[in-house]
Amino acid sequence: MRIIIPVILLFQVVLGQSVTASVDVNQLAVNETFTLRIEAKDADNLPRVDLSPLEKNFTIISGPAQQTSYQWINGKATSSKTLTWTLVPNQKGVLTIPALKVTLDGKKLKTKPIRMNVKASDQVANKDELFLLAEVDKNEAFVGEQITVTYKLYTRVQMSLEDIKYPESVGFWLEELSVPRPPRFNQTTINGVRYNVATLYKVALFPTKTGELELTPMTVRCNVQVKKRRRQRTVFDDPFFNSFFNETVKKVLRTESTVISVRHYPEGKPAGFTGAVGEFKLSASVDTDNVKANEAVTYTIELNGTGNLNMFSLPDLNFPETMEVFPPTSSFEQKQLWDQFTGTMKWEYILIPRQTGRVFLPRIELSAFNPKDGKFYSISSKSIELHISPAKDRFMSGISGFTKEEITLLGQDIHYNVTTPPTWVERDSRGIPIWVWSSYILAAGFFLAPVTLSRYRIQRLASVGQRISHRALKRAKKSLQTKPDLDNVSVVIYAYLKDRWQLKTNNMDPLTVGNELKGLLPPEVLTELVELLQTCDAARYAPKAVVDQDFAGTALDILKKVDRCT
Repeated sequence: MRIIIPVILLFQVVLGQSVTASVDVNQLAVNETFTLRIEAKDADNLPRVDLSPLEKNFTIISGPAQQTSYQWINGKATSSKTLTWTLVPNQKGVLTIPALKVTLDGKKLKTKPIRMNVKASDQVANKDELFLLAEVDKNEAFVGEQITVTYKLYTRVQMSLEDIKYPESVGFWLEELSVPRPPRFNQTTINGVRYNVATLYKVALFPTKTGELELTPMTVRCNVQVKKRRRQRTVFDDPFFNSFFNETVKKVLRTESTVISVRHYPEGKPAGFTGAVGEFKLSASVDTDNVKANEAVTYTIELNGTGNLNMFSLPDLNFPETMEVFPPTSSFEQKQLWDQFTGTMKWEYILIPRQTGRVFLPRIELSAFNPKDGKFYSISSKSIELHISPAKDRFMSGISGFTKEEITLLGQDIHYNVTTPPTWVERDSRGIPIWVWSSYILAAGFFLAPVTLSRYRIQRLASVGQRISHRALKRAKKSLQTKPDLDNVSVVIYAYLKDRWQLKTNNMDPLTVGNELKGLLPPEVLTELVELLQTCDAARYAPKAVVDQDFAGTALDILKKVDRCT
């Protein structure tokens, strides 16, 4: 019996599971809300409900809210798990909430349909007194062309906003132009009737594909003050008593659905067209056109104009091979022109020339489409010439190899064995002079010297990197003391790290340093080093964003810590 009873009880619980659907009202006016309730009894988990059949005739305003309750009736425990949604009918007439599919503890169940009688608005303020309007500046556009949509609320009654559900239209790139919070009401007149009107939302939409695209409605929930209905006129109909007989009614407002026809571009699209649509101007500049080898120069590209600024990219830039180019940083500044999406895109490249001479930075050319006249056009920047002079400090070159002193030393490694004619000794002379023995010894020494010097030279060549590594801190200290300015600090650090650790890469940035030295330095030292490099970059790109400090002294202290750890 101890084994059978739990099985019987479990069987009864499973059979006792049920799902019901209900609403708080089934007769209501258009744009009035109601509550849909799905209740599952004796369930272990919350039910999962497919609400897709509702989307045609109803709009979900909020939900689901969850609730769990337990009861004891006649010594028997029952439980229920409930999900609730707030909905609003999309039209008047007899509407039906269809049978909904519910998954409960792995079982597939269905609810019963519910009939809803939806009438035209009566008690709630009618459309002439309160309505939401979406103003679209055009119904036809090209791909990437701006469509400005303004959502306005018109009212002649006392009301307050409770919630706004902003539209999320598929097939458009969205850029917000204005989101007033809270909205400000002004007075306007329509056909001789005065309204209070407020702009709730203004947005620039850029189509991303062709065809018929639909703008989804914007939904607003509000509380409206209306008078209670009384059958007979009484003394309380006097305006003095109006405030005592008003009630607050919830109302949902929605904009009408709008369809935008999106067209293809006309023929003649340039090969280098990347999707720029609008009116733009392009410029390029450098912070200096006279720079020393291995010193950084900032190359800035600016794109100004009105259009889909965030939907396309610049064409690939081909910099000279003698330039070391760091990945650009980009920024966007929007100008508040209310109806048009206007601003400035900026790209900043850090360039480091490695050879002296004259270098021409690439001329940038961008193809764009102007929807006003339906034609393609081209904009370009001017080519920039850089004059690169020799670097003053060898350490600043950042180029691994031999120094002048090391090349001179290698040139002295091999000498001639004999530089003067020998003195001959006659045969049968008495004894051998000391100088003869010395010459024999020297000859033997000179005979073995090439082998010895060759091994010495190979050893010297093999240890060049080690010698450079040991002298890295000394050179870095000298360079920081000689030239402690900000632009020099990060270059010195990168050169030190490259020499000290014999790194093979020439493209050095804080991220590369963190990856290359991870596990070779203590985490706290590596963190200090990377943070200093990031601070130097930030100070170099935006000097006003970083307070004045002794970057050279800080760099030297950190490099000493790094040197002690190796």
